[in-house]
Amino acid sequence: MTGYEKVGSIGGLALPILPAAEFSECCRIARALFNASAATVSLRGEPRTWTDLGPDAGPQLRNAAEMADGRPDWEWPALWCGDTRTDPAFTGWLPAGNGDVGFFASAPFGPDQVGRLSVLDARPQAGSPEKSRLLTDLAAMAGQIYDLARAVRGATEREAEFRHLAEMSTDTIIRGNLDGIRLYVSPSIRTLLGYEPEELVGRKAIDIAHPDDIPNFGRFMQNVRDGHIDVAVIELRLQHKNGAWVWMEASLRLSRDPDSQVPNGYVVSVRDVGRRKLLEERLEQLASFDPLTGLPNRSQFSQRLQSALDRSSGTGESVALFYMDLDNFKGINDTMGHAAGDSVLRVCAARLRAELRQDDFVARLGGDEFTAILTADESELPELAQRLVSAVGAPIPHGGQEFRVGLSVGIARAPRDGTSPDVLLSAADRALYRAKAAGRNTFRF
Repeated sequence: MTGYEKVGSIGGLALPILPAAEFSECCRIARALFNASAATVSLRGEPRTWTDLGPDAGPQLRNAAEMADGRPDWEWPALWCGDTRTDPAFTGWLPAGNGDVGFFASAPFGPDQVGRLSVLDARPQAGSPEKSRLLTDLAAMAGQIYDLARAVRGATEREAEFRHLAEMSTDTIIRGNLDGIRLYVSPSIRTLLGYEPEELVGRKAIDIAHPDDIPNFGRFMQNVRDGHIDVAVIELRLQHKNGAWVWMEASLRLSRDPDSQVPNGYVVSVRDVGRRKLLEERLEQLASFDPLTGLPNRSQFSQRLQSALDRSSGTGESVALFYMDLDNFKGINDTMGHAAGDSVLRVCAARLRAELRQDDFVARLGGDEFTAILTADESELPELAQRLVSAVGAPIPHGGQEFRVGLSVGIARAPRDGTSPDVLLSAADRALYRAKAAGRNTFRF
């Protein structure tokens, strides 16, 4: 803001208070146009004045120029005193002892006549309508300078306040262009990602995005560039300066040219949502997995069985459902306590998981009931079932003792035994009862 007197600040940014250079230039023009020795501009409530003095201006005239607009009658209209010694209109405008002033003219400007432009000279100067009009035109020019200064000050105050808010916000504020290049990054990025703002200005966010998030983020930014997104929220992982990945929530708003309304960039507020993501993962874990054994729970089993049956109906592949129940578990739980029972359940769950293949799905339905969903050939099922029975039947150490439980398995196959989850589960349940009726610790189809 060259040419402005800088007084005060917001957030460390100096604000232009008064247009020192422009008012001084206005005084030089006035002095030249009227061939005068002095011209001055003053503002109501402002202690200083803007004065331009010629080489012939004596001490008394210099003093008069600095006091020319000091009287309280700011509401007076334009005044032209061609000869101050004879014109009664000049009486009282300047204190006594200013005999060097022979000519004095003054005109107000600005809202509520906040300022005055005055011209002084030692020699009297005849007035005319043209000169009076010229004086009021010059005062109007000073008023335009004043209005412009107020507008600039207001804009600068708003800019300073917005910058202050951005820099004090715990969220990181980023301004970017349509190519995704950052133009401004607020200082809180230091806490968020460990970078100095200058290190990220001129770079794209996608440059430090997690590889798994790049495709979705790239599509998102393309929609921003195409003007399809005005306001949106996206989550992605960005790399901290130390190499760690940080989950971010970015709230973006498209910016447009105020005249053409053509998109010209974006403003985004970014925050760390790592704690929230951990909580969401924990809640998902609680909603989908058995907390004791770590196996998927009944809810996840139902979803997986439905998906397997849907896939089977499309591909024709066979799906096998194992419905499993521990034999003799209730006696251990009742006589040795829940700690022993829990230990047995955890060991049995781990053995089931270890014997099944990577693509097989095993879940705990509750109590001592387990299920497994397999896509093995029918000829493989007996061997798989027998491996599970043998693995669970091995001794289970706990607290210096050994426990033994058995495993009964009921097997149903889709589409032979049913094509819906309820029908298939009911068929596997009937097969389980047949296995128990056959002496337990075995399997039946």
